[in-house]
Amino acid sequence: MARSSRPPPEEDEDEQQPSNVLQFSDALSWKAGKPIPTGTLITRLKALSKELIALEQEAVDRESLATPARELVNVGLLQHKDPGVKAYAACCLADMLRLHAPDAPYTAVQLKDIFELFVRQLRGLADPETPYYQQHLYLLESLASVKSVVLISDIPNSEAITLKIFTNFFDLARPDGPKNVEYQMTDILVQLIEECNSLPSEVVDIIVAQFFRANPAALAAITARGKPAVKEMKGKKDDGQTKLIAPVPPPAYNMAKAICNQCVDKMARQICQYFSEVIMDASPSARPRNKGGRHTSMSPDSDSDDPALHEPSHEDLQELHKAHLLVKELWKACPAVLQNVIPQLEQELMAENAEIRVLSTETIGDMALTGTFGANAPATWKAWIGRANDKSSAVRAKWVEAAVRIMKERNDFMAVQLVDLVAVKLNDLDDRVRLSACVSLGELDYASITTKLGADLSPFNTYNPELASGAPVAAAATAGRGKGKSADGDGKGWGKRILHHLGERVRDKKFSVRWEGMFCLARMWNMAYADIAAGNEIVTAQLGWIPSKILDTFYINDAEVNVLLDHVLFGVLLPVNYPPIEKESKLVVSAGENGGGSSSRKGKEKEAEKEREREIAEGDKIRVMRLLVLVKGLDVKAKKALFAVPLRQISYAKVMDVFLKSCEDYNGGVMDKDVEEEGVKRALNKFIEWLSQKLPDTPKAKENLLKFAKLHDRRCYQLIRFCFSPDSDYRTVVKALKEIKKRISEAPGTAPTIMETLTPLLYRVSQLIYNKSHVPHIVEFSRTDEASLSAVAHEVLKEMSSSNPAVFKANVKALSDLLQEQSSARSPTDSAGAVDTLKACAGFAKSYPADMPQERKLLQALVGFALTGQPPAAAKHAVSILMYSAKRRDMYAADLIRRCVRDFEFGGEHFLAKLACLAQLVLLAPAQCEEENDAIMDIAKDVLLKAVLKMLMQLVVKEGELSIDEDTPRAHKSRLRLSAALSILKLASSKIYDDLITPTDFNRLACVIQDHCTEVRARFVDKVKKYLASSRLGNRFYTIIFLMAYEPVPEMRDAAVTWVKARTASMRKANAAGNVMEAVFARLLSLLAHHPDFGTQVEDLADFAKYILFYLTAVASEENVSLIYHVAQRVKQFRDGLSPNNSENLYYLSELAQAVIRRYAEHHHWTIQTWPGKIRLPAGLFMPMQSAEQSLEVSRSTYLPEEIELRLDALIKPKSARHGGAHGAGGKKRKSDPNAPRGTASTPAKKKYKAAAATPAGESAEKRKVGRPPKTPKQAPSDAERRRSGRSTTKVKYVEDDDDEEETVEAESDEDSDVEMGDAGSDGAADDEEEEEDAAAAVKTRKEKPAPAKRGRKPRGERILDEEEAAASATPVRGKKAKATTAAVEPMQEDAAEAEKEAEKDAEPEKEPETEEADAPAPSSPQKKITPMKRGRGRPKRGGAAASSPEPTATVVVAERKPARGGRKTRASGTVTVAAVNGTNGSAGAGAAAAAAAAVEHEDSSELSEPPSDGE
Repeated sequence: MARSSRPPPEEDEDEQQPSNVLQFSDALSWKAGKPIPTGTLITRLKALSKELIALEQEAVDRESLATPARELVNVGLLQHKDPGVKAYAACCLADMLRLHAPDAPYTAVQLKDIFELFVRQLRGLADPETPYYQQHLYLLESLASVKSVVLISDIPNSEAITLKIFTNFFDLARPDGPKNVEYQMTDILVQLIEECNSLPSEVVDIIVAQFFRANPAALAAITARGKPAVKEMKGKKDDGQTKLIAPVPPPAYNMAKAICNQCVDKMARQICQYFSEVIMDASPSARPRNKGGRHTSMSPDSDSDDPALHEPSHEDLQELHKAHLLVKELWKACPAVLQNVIPQLEQELMAENAEIRVLSTETIGDMALTGTFGANAPATWKAWIGRANDKSSAVRAKWVEAAVRIMKERNDFMAVQLVDLVAVKLNDLDDRVRLSACVSLGELDYASITTKLGADLSPFNTYNPELASGAPVAAAATAGRGKGKSADGDGKGWGKRILHHLGERVRDKKFSVRWEGMFCLARMWNMAYADIAAGNEIVTAQLGWIPSKILDTFYINDAEVNVLLDHVLFGVLLPVNYPPIEKESKLVVSAGENGGGSSSRKGKEKEAEKEREREIAEGDKIRVMRLLVLVKGLDVKAKKALFAVPLRQISYAKVMDVFLKSCEDYNGGVMDKDVEEEGVKRALNKFIEWLSQKLPDTPKAKENLLKFAKLHDRRCYQLIRFCFSPDSDYRTVVKALKEIKKRISEAPGTAPTIMETLTPLLYRVSQLIYNKSHVPHIVEFSRTDEASLSAVAHEVLKEMSSSNPAVFKANVKALSDLLQEQSSARSPTDSAGAVDTLKACAGFAKSYPADMPQERKLLQALVGFALTGQPPAAAKHAVSILMYSAKRRDMYAADLIRRCVRDFEFGGEHFLAKLACLAQLVLLAPAQCEEENDAIMDIAKDVLLKAVLKMLMQLVVKEGELSIDEDTPRAHKSRLRLSAALSILKLASSKIYDDLITPTDFNRLACVIQDHCTEVRARFVDKVKKYLASSRLGNRFYTIIFLMAYEPVPEMRDAAVTWVKARTASMRKANAAGNVMEAVFARLLSLLAHHPDFGTQVEDLADFAKYILFYLTAVASEENVSLIYHVAQRVKQFRDGLSPNNSENLYYLSELAQAVIRRYAEHHHWTIQTWPGKIRLPAGLFMPMQSAEQSLEVSRSTYLPEEIELRLDALIKPKSARHGGAHGAGGKKRKSDPNAPRGTASTPAKKKYKAAAATPAGESAEKRKVGRPPKTPKQAPSDAERRRSGRSTTKVKYVEDDDDEEETVEAESDEDSDVEMGDAGSDGAADDEEEEEDAAAAVKTRKEKPAPAKRGRKPRGERILDEEEAAASATPVRGKKAKATTAAVEPMQEDAAEAEKEAEKDAEPEKEPETEEADAPAPSSPQKKITPMKRGRGRPKRGGAAASSPEPTATVVVAERKPARGGRKTRASGTVTVAAVNGTNGSAGAGAAAAAAAAVEHEDSSELSEPPSDGE
């Protein structure tokens, strides 16, 4: 024990005695029945206390203390009724213990009585107003400084005293109490803990209970799960400690915290034991098996099979929640005492019970928010990270909540290593996990979003989990991280991926996830709005994409999503009450309250009114700026969605207006007698039905709308009309919405769900985006370019004028003044900005011509714009305004026409404005244009037919290069060539201009579909499809679509195939123009023959085979494949019309097309039939042969090289066939179909060709053209790369949908680098490097259909038609009877020369009248099937003998024709032996002889003398 720090009291000099001897000699004890009076006793005790305080501990005479020390422990004195006596006695006893230290002069029993007295006296510290408060303070100070409490350990059964001391001290700790009392009590408690060998469990309970005071809300939440009162801890009686809760940590919490930090070792053991007991008591298997005891969940004796015994009860879980709350608070206060508890938490992470795992996951997650948990407990941290992939969705959901909080609070590696797992959890399979992730991310602050997740150099984006996976902690969740790996293999950028994965949640299949995801993103953009509006490019790049992502959901067109989008748009992105609108201006109120004269009061009111107007204008400007900033950051698709909202408002407002009228007629269900009740109800139900269909819960919406009608609040009707009236300003609309909500919510007997239905409808009908209050500020932004919003303001004005011109009524004067200013300035910038203003006024003038101002200056400005406007669109809109609204429109029209036509010169001053003016006048004032019609047509022909078309085509050819120095930026070039191509398409939509586009120019235009810029290709193909769908373009433009075989964007390529299929089906259904798509194939072959990339090498031919396969995928079917094959054959019967002396390219493609078609048909198990009719080929592209000899020579020549066969097999054959068929490695055997045609059932693909291989009789005499360099000159390598449009690594899938089974058709595709269209001022992006890889895109087709049974099949494959079959196979020509002639099939050993003579004989020229030329019948026409023969890869060498094996042959039926105009009757005599090959050189087979005869037959080219029709 130490010496007291309290100074001794002062004494008089004459009374000073030696300080080492006690002078007190009065008696303190008394005999029974003769007590000392209380006053006397107090006086004596005071005197004794005074002397004892003055004595020094080291020099005191302890013998002089013996008598007072013995008398002080008298029972009468210790248990005296007077509090003063006991207070002074306690002080004297404390001094006795101090003076006798370290040996107390008392027995254990006496010490027990003494300390019980001390405990009772210390309770007096609770009341500072007690008269003996100073004695109580002295007693506490003495015990703390002298450490007398250590004597308690010498007392037997001292646990009760210890418990009382802890209980009283924690109860005495008050927020308003002296701090020294708190510190002294803490010291005493620490002394007790350090001296005790074992701390009672009750004391541990009291200590840990103090930590609940720090988080009373969490404790209340845990308690609320059970009984209303706080449940006793561990079944023991609660001494009120857990009931003491405070909003801030009280001194008792600080005392417990100090105790744990100063007694770490002992408290760590005690708390570990405490936590273990809680876990054991909460463990189901720890419940007593009998009255004798219990066992833990890890006990091997836990053999109960009852599932109920293995689940913790509600009370057990409540105790676990309390224990875990305690652990979290202990971690914050004194983490060192939990060193033995953390391993138990790790074991809980592995528990079978999911709720226990959830609880431990939450606890460790909260502990990881502070401190160095990962470093102190790496094994537990690793196990916690592994819970990201827990089998329970509840655990994963709790984990992601904790992980996001850690990422928010921490910046070290503990937080960084969680970023990739959080990104993966946003795509979790369970919607509860995704929902938790969205909710947690929504709680991030702005700094965390921009500096952690969005910043490029943030550790959250530079961290690579693949590189860190070797670390012991980072390797914990390797399995879950694999799912989040990007396609390019880059393991960085996970912070940004969290944002983008969150963006994908706006399209989640679960509504709750969509709701949280969309609102979370919207709130992020709302926090970033100030920086985005200020032009912060970094924040714009990080979060500027959010509104576009949200508005993209508009295209889902789902009622539930649309309602959600309404709430997000008008609740967060463009809040209805932004900025807040006050009910009444403060200045107006203060002016009304001030006294004074009437004149001064009126003056103040006027000033207040002006100030209020300025406030309103400022609020409108702030709102407009937010709208413009939002629009500025949207992409094209999202911008269209936002601009569609005001359009939707107009239609909804009309329906709402008639709905309100129906509600008024309904009159709450009480209608007059003269009103047709059924009609009113029917009309009301009709509009309720329409409105409810636009909402997600239709039955509930109907019910709520009917309740609204029955409510019959006429004031609400008027307020709703205020909302959609164009004459309402924005404040009126907002106030009306507020009052509607208030009235309906407070109406008696109304359901609260009415507003749930009515709110989205009110959003949709109200003038919230386009309001007349916004117009002047939008005009102001367009004029001043404040915050760089001028261009956006012009765009909004343009959209507003086209969708809702009524809002301009109140501001049309401002627009007219703006036009006058811009007309007087006449600078290029002002003129360009005037276009949008002019368009806005034009839209208003068209809808409200009478409201347009008629000022002379305005009309003169419009005339000036019409004649000299720059750009020409300004002239167009100026003419529209004059023609719509000018009172003397005829005069203005005649004057403008005369001034435009007079002295017009192409390239002269303002010639573009004059052209635009004339174009608009022709549309709007045709009567006035009649007088100058000839002059106008001359101008149109000279300009449009010559100069414009030539210039546009030059732009296409030069890839948009205009400058002589060839220094045009790439971004400008891409836009120029796109505009030129689109302009040519627009011209081609007119028959006159289409005829001026030569085939050569058309071929150049078609190459735009293979431009290296994705935007150019996308917009060009969209325009082509749009014009073709509306029949504005000729059929030759279909060939452009088929050049998309190498389109590197799979979505665009698949969309093209789908569009062609739909278009083909539509034309067939309408029976339009015959076989358009089939006839287009000839044009496609001509286009490919003149393609800059065409070559006759094997690689080039294999590349161009993919174009043909792409065409077949989109067009070919079992019904029209024969016609397509016929067109391919016919192409070889003519010369190239564009390059007659270089027709070999066309013949290469003809043979290539036949080979591809045969393989494609065989793959789909289709039968190619001889086409009985004829189809005309375009005369401009194809020319007849010069002679029969040339025709025969071409027909006998084979142009394709032999090596192409393997490439075509690899292109078209299924994988199973190329890898060994049914017997390939890993392949499955395929059962033969007894109903399938011979040779198509089970023969492997490679062997099938060999089995059907044959050599035609004339093979030895035929000529074979070897591969040669292309004669068509190629462009520079860069041009070729551009036109190939990305031949690199993309796999092209050609899909043919059938009914039953699907097989694989493979095609290789290449992909080129893609240069995006940049801004007008940029040079564009650099080309990506070209890559190459083999593509094997598997696409399934249906099972083979059994072919019909064939008659007369010879054992050796020969087929002879009898007379009846031949007659049936002949097709009548235009109603005239055709006579069939049977051609005999010669044996395969027949001499080749004889076969050639037969062919020449049949191919003699025959004059045929045009009336006998039959158009090709529809594919559904009855045809005679002739089984095509197949030839293999083996064929005789040039000049060699024919093979001795028999060769299957086919019969050609030649129709007998009548002579024309007295001509002789010619009949093909003899026989024609044709080997219908299925290999590459198809022209040497059935097509050879038939082509020779057909070529001579068409030598007169009567069909080519006529211009081709669209159907040809």
